[in-house]
Amino acid sequence: MSQLKIRRSVQPQRLGRRSFLRGTLSGAVGVSLGLPMLDIMLNESGTALADRGALPRRFGVFYWGGGIQHASWVPGTTGTGWELPYSLEPFAPVRDYVSLITGTNHGGSSPGHIPSRGIALSASHDMSTNVQGVGRYRSHNHPEPSVDALVAEHWRGAAPYDLLAVGICRKGPYRSNSSWNRGGSAYNRHEPSPQALFDRIFSGSSVPAEDTSLLEVANTFERSMLDAVSEDVRALQGRLGAADRIRLVQHFEGLRALERRIMDVENGRSCDSLGRPVRTDFGDGSEREQKEPKSELMSQILAHAMACDLTRVFSFEFSGTQSQAFYPEVGIDEEHHEYNHQNQRSQGMADITRFIMKNFAYLATQLQSMPEAGGNLLDRTLILGTSELAVAGAHNYTDHPYIYVGGCGMRGAVHHRLDRSNRDSPRCLLTAVRAVGVDVPSIGQENSSGGSRVAAEPFTEIMA
Repeated sequence: MSQLKIRRSVQPQRLGRRSFLRGTLSGAVGVSLGLPMLDIMLNESGTALADRGALPRRFGVFYWGGGIQHASWVPGTTGTGWELPYSLEPFAPVRDYVSLITGTNHGGSSPGHIPSRGIALSASHDMSTNVQGVGRYRSHNHPEPSVDALVAEHWRGAAPYDLLAVGICRKGPYRSNSSWNRGGSAYNRHEPSPQALFDRIFSGSSVPAEDTSLLEVANTFERSMLDAVSEDVRALQGRLGAADRIRLVQHFEGLRALERRIMDVENGRSCDSLGRPVRTDFGDGSEREQKEPKSELMSQILAHAMACDLTRVFSFEFSGTQSQAFYPEVGIDEEHHEYNHQNQRSQGMADITRFIMKNFAYLATQLQSMPEAGGNLLDRTLILGTSELAVAGAHNYTDHPYIYVGGCGMRGAVHHRLDRSNRDSPRCLLTAVRAVGVDVPSIGQENSSGGSRVAAEPFTEIMA
């Protein structure tokens, strides 16, 4: 018997990946918080979950409207020794996670913003519908799902939220239209409020009134949501090893900082690095949208959500198709769409692209900061970045921008360039899907007017 007891005492305890901490605010409002990946959830070698399930992979799309300025986007060399060009310099902290495919083109479509959005994200577009007052090819329907929704479709049920969609800039006619489900007419709404997103994914329960924020309830009673689960935290800490205890503390310190920062916005206190007064809605839809502080909050929330395995797929819409956002951050006081038409090759266009990539890179660094299974969250994530057009001012999708950030299924730090006249852009989408383990035979739309847009072979040159 004594020998049996000794054997039990040295065997590691295990915890299910779907474990939650639970509690109540003010004795009535339920709170349920997910946990990050801890060693106690893994097998003894740390190569799989304790229940022998595979470690989760994640996939996301970072989308922006308005295209790029090629001179500041395309590196001067290919292979693994390329240097980050001007627009991509913000990725320096995660340099080894960045790969590019350049020189691809799309075929068989009107080069308007709407069809190009469908082509860029799903290699499909409804080519038969006439839209009154606009004409043929301008339907909003895309028969194939956007690439994020395609992955979510294959991973359905793997996490509490099959797909989370967030939106930053709200100025323009086509916001919240860069993620759609199969059939092309059901769009996934991009949540524009960091507070609403936080409440939605970290509350795990309903609140007293339909329009009442869980954070508002916590603020009213001068308590943190994390205080509500303190008893469960103490009970769990007794089961954890030293490394897991540190990780748990770091995770909840990050959540508490997020909570306080969002409350600061609600209470009118400044969290704006640009020095302007903080508004509850971040100036959404105005010429002075507070894009960067909002984007940073959304990135932090998404990183925590994925660390807790609350979702494995996301759509991050920085700006919508045919973006009308203004960029005073880089000295552009003109809406992006109109500026594009007059200044396609200007330094201002390069500066706008660089600013957008700065926010993309911040998202990547947040994932990199989350430890997981001997590495970090970015190691097991792939984010595909793209826009609806290449040179939006010319309605041109030749040499379309596709950037891959993350370590999941990728070699990393590779620039692969093709002859810009080719029509292999759908292969860029298939490459992303195959890299995260979704083994679809092909991607894209069969028998479309002007030629097939189907890809059956990925770009193995950048894949692990």
